[in-house]
Parts: sequence; structure tokens; C-alpha cells
Amino acid sequence: MTYLMATLLTIWLPLSGAQSQERTCPLKGPQFPAPRGLASEAIFQKATGVIEQFIRANLEESPYNETTFSIGMFSTTDDDKLLYEFHHTDPAVETSGLGTNKADADSIYRLASITKILTVYQWLIADGDRQFNKPISDFIPQLLEYQEDQDYYPASRWDEITVNDLAMFLAGIARDYGLNDVAVDGYIVSLLPTMAATVLPNNPANGIDVPADDDPVCGHFNTDVEYLPCSREVYIKAVANLGSSFVPSYTPSYSNANFALLGLGLENMLGATVEDIFDEKIAKPLGLRSTTMGNPLQITNDSVIPGGGLVRSGWWDALGPLNGAAGSFSTTNDLAAIGRSILNSSLIPQAITRRWFSTTSFVDTIEQAVGRGWEIFRVHANGHSVDLFTKSGTGAFITPFLSCCRYRQHAPPGARQHRQTAGECEFCGPIHSADEKANTSITVTTDGSLGLRVTEYIVSGVDLLGSVFALFGSDVEFRLVPNQLYDGRTRVGFSAVYQPPSEIPPKEEFYWTCPSWLDIDDYTYADVPLGLMAFDVDADGKATSVRLVALRETLLRKSTANNTTNT
Repeated sequence: MTYLMATLLTIWLPLSGAQSQERTCPLKGPQFPAPRGLASEAIFQKATGVIEQFIRANLEESPYNETTFSIGMFSTTDDDKLLYEFHHTDPAVETSGLGTNKADADSIYRLASITKILTVYQWLIADGDRQFNKPISDFIPQLLEYQEDQDYYPASRWDEITVNDLAMFLAGIARDYGLNDVAVDGYIVSLLPTMAATVLPNNPANGIDVPADDDPVCGHFNTDVEYLPCSREVYIKAVANLGSSFVPSYTPSYSNANFALLGLGLENMLGATVEDIFDEKIAKPLGLRSTTMGNPLQITNDSVIPGGGLVRSGWWDALGPLNGAAGSFSTTNDLAAIGRSILNSSLIPQAITRRWFSTTSFVDTIEQAVGRGWEIFRVHANGHSVDLFTKSGTGAFITPFLSCCRYRQHAPPGARQHRQTAGECEFCGPIHSADEKANTSITVTTDGSLGLRVTEYIVSGVDLLGSVFALFGSDVEFRLVPNQLYDGRTRVGFSAVYQPPSEIPPKEEFYWTCPSWLDIDDYTYADVPLGLMAFDVDADGKATSVRLVALRETLLRKSTANNTTNT
């Protein structure tokens, strides 16, 4: 212990020297309220124009010109229409006698692993997250009943693996049962060199000391690239004895079996299939027209059949118990409706949504993490970290991708720049008490940095910036960031971050590199934070007044002071 402490001090002390650059250290989360009316903003139209120009420039080259795809963007603050969409149909689909010949926002694609998000969503709608820390064996007791003692490999610990572990990619179990098993003579083995393809399958005949009874009987592709689904009972019995990759709750490892089990556990809990649960809990409430958790009943004029046929594309591959992991089909419009419902908490409480949009574990790099079904990527923009909650999928001829942002985003750069340079900040300006004798006012502005900056905060003639908050330092900056405490449509809440600009530490420094979260709301008035403010906004999102919550006083924005009374 003494050696460890000495080593840490040796590392720490050289890093504490002065740095030449300074910054205002932001909090994790949005720095501005979500913008409204993006589709009509010139800066947004210009940005999507640049994106489209880039896409079209690449459509002349393979593999893009040989790929049918749809792109759609939506916002929770706008109507039900897509903000932007772009579709491309490759020649094989254009001339196909099956399904659609022209992709649009109602074209039906196989979603592959995006299904995992839908499975988690169904569970949260049906039962919330109150049972997430229970072992999955509470919901699928057969996992314990079927589990056998293993001498040659570590088996999964079903009494330790929780619902949360499965959803967070932390169960530690193998990725799949059967899918890429080289003990089985099938599609995967056909891709191997001759020697391997001859020796590995049919293990007893080739001297490999593994009983043939241990080989997968389903869950893989045959030599004709047809998927052989398992029955429900066979799958549970097989997965019960699936080898482990890690102990539970140790490190993220991707697994389709995780979400197959989540789907099976949900079925047991509700006494219905995931297909019926999805229809009742999501499709009907949202009015979805073309989204299913399993294979559609038929091919329609909206079906996208890539790769030249049903078998080659895997369109008709029924996945059985793997429906909860990769069995869904949907359209751009339907996915946008699902995304809006998630981000707006239309079908689950807001508190559950916030917990769902949380990082649960990092991988080896700080820029990539996992959540409950989410693949999370961190990017940096304008001195602020932005977490992108995404889910991708992969199939024979499909690579779908979903990206959602909630609470971890700042305003899009275009909208943010527009407000700062064009002076159209909806919350900025001098804001005064209706009673001039009260001598209470604040001044809000933006300055190219993070959040709204308060440059004046006077209460009954007392300069709070120069007195109370100056206790942090004479150069303290007082900035407001959204706190999500109000509805966001008629009233937008902000909390204050007040601190002097801090030195940017070296990349090697790991301790308190961004300490602003340590000093949130240090100062209160009658138990309410002095930095808590709530702006009342009109239908266009422009502030009409601001409530200094701790002081129980409402100030009027100058342009509306003559039309509003103090409360």
C-alpha cells in the first residue's frame, strides 16, 4: 500500500503544472434546449444538402450503387413528418419481381439486431425496470433445470446472471448457440479451406474427442444458406449449457443469446409471444403499419428483397426464439414513430426513459460504451462531449442502423451557431422585474461557449455575481444548462454551473479533469438552489419570462414586459 501511494504521488505531482489553455468545464448533458422547427431552418437545410451531396457523389461507386437504403431524420419537437429523408434503390431491387422496385419511407427492411432495442422497450413498457436485478432464471427456470455439470468448460451461472446483465451485454455467455459452430457441416464450414472443412465437422470420425451429441442441432445455416431455427424448448435446453466467455458483470461482450433470453423471459412473464406482445404494447398504440417482431405474413409491394432472392437475402428466415434478438422488420416512418415514442416517453414513464439512456459500462476506450441494448459512441464538439445512443445490425445482405439522442446531446451545431451569430437566442436579453422599484434583473447571453451565460444577476439591488458567486473567484462564470425538470414545451428549466475558467489538463491526467459536477448548487436560498431558473416560453419556443425559483419571483423579458404581470 505504501508503494502504491508513493507511485501515485510520483505520477500526480508532475501533472499539476500550469497549462496555457483554459476552458469552462461543462456538465454532461445538453447545453441548450432542443431546437424547434429544424426542417425550416436554412442552416439545417444547408447541412442536409451537404450530406446529400456527399451521398450522391458516392452513389457512382461500389458498394453504394449496389445497395438499396433509406435515411430518415426526425425530431421530438416537430410534427410526425420526417425532417429529412433520402432513398436509393439498387439495380437488382429495381428489376426484381419480388417486393418493391423503388425504396421510400414506407419500404420494409429487415432490422436484424436493431430488434434488441425493441425487446428492451417491450420489457420496459410491460414491467418497467423494477425486476432488472433479478436472475433470468426467475423468469426461465428451465435454465437451471436443464443445466448439466461440465468438466471441460465453464458453464453459465444462471443464478447470477440478471436481466440487467443480459440487457447490458454483461452476461458473459457465448454469442450464439449453433450459428457459427464449426462442428456442424453447414454454411460456415463451406467457407473454410478443404482441410479444415474435412476435419472439423463430424468430430468423432476425425478423432476429435467431443461426442456428436454435443453438436448443435439447430440455430445455424445449412449448406444452402437456409437458417434452421430451434424450437423454444430445444433452444432453452441448449443455451442452458452454452459455454461462458466471462463471469457475469465483468466486461461487455456482444451476444444474441442475451436478447433471445430476454424475449423468452418476457413471454413467460406475460404468457404471450413476443410477436403478440409487440403488437399490443407498441404497434397498436403507435399506429404502426408495417413493423413486426417476426416475419411478415406476406411479401408486399413495400418489401425490400435485397441480394436477388428470398433465400439469398434471408428474407424468409424464421428465427424462432431469436426473434427477440434479430427478428423484426420495419420501415423508416415506423422507426421514426418508435424513436419519437421512446424519446418523448409516450409509452413508459420519463424516469424509466432517463435510466434507459445511461451508460452502463465502458469498453476499453472511453469513447465507446454500452447501455441496455445500446451501443454508445462519444464524440467531442465545441468543447463538449456528445453521447450517441445507437444500435446497428448485420445480416446476409442488410446493415441497418438506428441512432437516438436524449439528454446527452447539445443543440445541433447548425442551430447553435445560428442562434449565437444571428442574435436569435430565444432566452437572451435583459430580463427585469415588472416592479422597477424592486431592482431585480438578470441578463442572459451566449458567447460562443457552452450554455447560456448570465452576465448580470441582481436581486433587490444586490449583485449576486459580484458577492455570493464571486466566492468561487473574481473571474467566476455563471452559466445555465437545461435540467429537464419541466415539460420543455411551455416551461424550460435550467440549473447553474458557476466556476472560474479552468486549465485544460494534459491528456495523461486522469483525476478530476472536469470537476464542475462537484460544485452544482453550492448556494441556496431557503433550501432552493439560487441557480435554479425556469423560462416560460411561447408556441415558438421564445422566452416570455423567467422565474427565479429560489426567490419566488418572476421577471419579464423586455419585449413582453408590457403584456405580462408579475407573479
